[in-house]
Amino acid sequence: MTPAVEVRDLSHRYVSAAGEVVALEAASLSVGAGEFVSIVGPSGCGKTTLLRAAAGLLEPTGGTVRVLGSTPEAAQRAHAIGLISQEPGLLPWRSVEANVRLPLAVTGEGTGGEDVPALLERVGIARFAGYRPAQLSGGMRQRVALARALVHGPRLLLMDEPFGALDELSREDLRLELLALWESERIAVIFVTHAIHEAVLLSDRVVVMSGSPGRIVAEVAVDLPRPRTDALVATPRFIALAAEVRAALRGTTPVRGGVA
Repeated sequence: MTPAVEVRDLSHRYVSAAGEVVALEAASLSVGAGEFVSIVGPSGCGKTTLLRAAAGLLEPTGGTVRVLGSTPEAAQRAHAIGLISQEPGLLPWRSVEANVRLPLAVTGEGTGGEDVPALLERVGIARFAGYRPAQLSGGMRQRVALARALVHGPRLLLMDEPFGALDELSREDLRLELLALWESERIAVIFVTHAIHEAVLLSDRVVVMSGSPGRIVAEVAVDLPRPRTDALVATPRFIALAAEVRAALRGTTPVRGGVA
């Protein structure tokens, strides 16, 4: 089966008046169809740069990116990519439902989308359909952003620290919602986070990046059973996997599956 994402020797340099910054260096990563992969690493290591390259929002200075067997731009045009960032980016004058329908209008599909009410139900915001973003909590706004990212039925979901600004209870709720959605949809996900426990709980694999310039230094396979709940975090296997990811981040011990 064609991988959802295939990154080979990806490099990127940002140039400004202050000089040149190497954000990524020779990063290679393959994400299978329906696979959930988290990326962890220190701030400024190029996690977001890698995600933006996969989304077709950035032209890397070196290497190649393939999405669903084609270019990221072609996957964009086919509405095969959903993107969620830490800031939900909702239009304040539009209702919840109107924000979710916005991609349909932008792509010329008008206000149809008979599946939108069902989608609002699935992400737990159906009763807030007529509310404005300012009337919602941070967690609820991220549910709207998730619904909007899913409205075209993408085959790849790119998530850049989507829960980073939330309180722990909201974050826990959304993690479980995301797990349930992924179990039902089985679309490929690349999830950027700083939270080791979150990465282990959600993922099939956790990819560890070094500090700048960003390189992929390890991959940890997460062999925990699915479906998963927060009860797993107290199990010996979960604790061992989290320790393995932490050790890779600190660079203190070799980690199985590591790649330079």
